[in-house]
Formats: sequence, C-alpha cells, structure tokens
Amino acid sequence: MHLEDIAFNIALIMYLIAAISYLTAFIVKMKIARPGARIAAWTGVIAHTAAIVMRTLDAGRLPLANLYEYGLLFAWGVMLGFLILELRREIKGLDVAASLLGLLILCFISMLSREVSPLMPALRSNWLTFHVISAIVAYSAFAISFGGSLLHLTKLSQLQALEGVRRKLPDAELLDQITYKAIVVGLPFQTLTLVTGAVWAHYAWGAYWSWDPKETWSLITWLIYSAYLHARYLWGWKGKPCAYLSVVGFLVVIFTFIGVTYLLTGQHSYA
Repeated sequence: MHLEDIAFNIALIMYLIAAISYLTAFIVKMKIARPGARIAAWTGVIAHTAAIVMRTLDAGRLPLANLYEYGLLFAWGVMLGFLILELRREIKGLDVAASLLGLLILCFISMLSREVSPLMPALRSNWLTFHVISAIVAYSAFAISFGGSLLHLTKLSQLQALEGVRRKLPDAELLDQITYKAIVVGLPFQTLTLVTGAVWAHYAWGAYWSWDPKETWSLITWLIYSAYLHARYLWGWKGKPCAYLSVVGFLVVIFTFIGVTYLLTGQHSYA
C-alpha cells in the first residue's frame, strides 16, 4: 500500500474515533472522552497533512487538480480550522458537527480515483494555486458557519424530542456569533476565489467570465453570504433568519463542490 494511502486511512480512522468520542462527551459525562477526542482529531490532522505532503511529492505539484485532491484539502481545512477554534474556546456540539463533516468528506473522496495524472494545459498556471487555496479557506469557514447554524436552529427549536440536546448546547447568542464570524472570515476568501478564477480563466481560455456552471454557482455562493452580511448589518437580522441563510449558503457550497461536477458539464469538470 502506498504511504499516502496509509496516511489517508489513519486520518479517516482518527476522525471516526474523534467524532464518536466528541458525541460521547456531548451525551454523557465521561472525563476521558473529550481529551481523547482532541488527541484523535489532532492525530488525524497530522496524518491528513502527511497524506497531502505525500501526494504533493508523488505528483510533483500541489494537490489541486481534481475532485479527490480538492476534497482532500477541503476536509483538512475543515478539521484544522475547527481545532484552531477549539484552542480558543470549547463549543459543545460544534466539535461533533466538524468532525462528522471532515469524516464524511474523506469517506466521499475515498471512493474516487487517486491516480496521479499530469495537469491538463488549462491548469498549468500559478493562478490555480491562489484560486483553489482561496476556495479551500472560504469553504472551510463556511463549513464552520454551517455547523454553528445547525446548532443554533436546534437550540431555538420547539420540538420536545430535542429538549435534552438543547440543554447541552451553548447559548444561542454564542452560536449566532460563531456563524457570523466564520462568514466574515470566509466571504473575503470567496471574493478572492472569484477574482483569481476570473484571471485564471482569462489566462487559460481568453475570457474573464463565461458563465461556466462552476463559475455561476460560485457567484451564487458569494451572493448568498453577501446577503447574510448585508441583512445583518443593514437590517439588523439575527437568530433564525440568518441561521437559515447560512444553511442555504452551505448547501450551495456542497452543490458547487460535488453537484456541478457530476450534474453539469463545463470547463471545471475535473472529477
């Protein structure tokens, strides 16, 4: 088995252990569960980083060329971003959401081809590096905002079945702030994603914008999160309306990441 595969599988197992341990710590009072979850999560990120490094050395380039490589970086960004946030403040429930999301992304890309192939001519540009890294940071931040929004909506839910969960979650105001701050971080990078993508498109295809499906859905993502901040600053939106908008935004992110690749043909079909 290739060293990259070994590191990938270790990361997958560690994220699974982390998710189960965080969930256990959330449900029952078990002193060892949360520290164990953190150790598993950091071990997973270290192994994940090793897999990225191995891929880079094997390919002779950064892993930015296809859906597998993008997903590898996406899951890494989600987990690393959450763990950095956790160093500053423990947020019950968000740990479960982040570790599950990182795990699910790795599970998805584990089914994709890992074959290393040369870059197609359109991808041989330094703008590709800036474009994809900006997207990774933006989407990872939006993933954190998604987790905060789901927990926020759960906290405000009136369903009797969720009463026990609501009591364990942080205050709704804190969850609202987590969502807001994550979007404040993510939106500038989403803007950079659009700008660098336009420059790259001009370099590769001779036009800054061609209404390619991935371009269009990236723009829709930007518009939704811009609307979130607009509504918050100018109209004073907080609570449920903002949480719902954040959830919709991340669903569009996932469609841009996966759905566009498989359902819509275009210049960004690099599955």
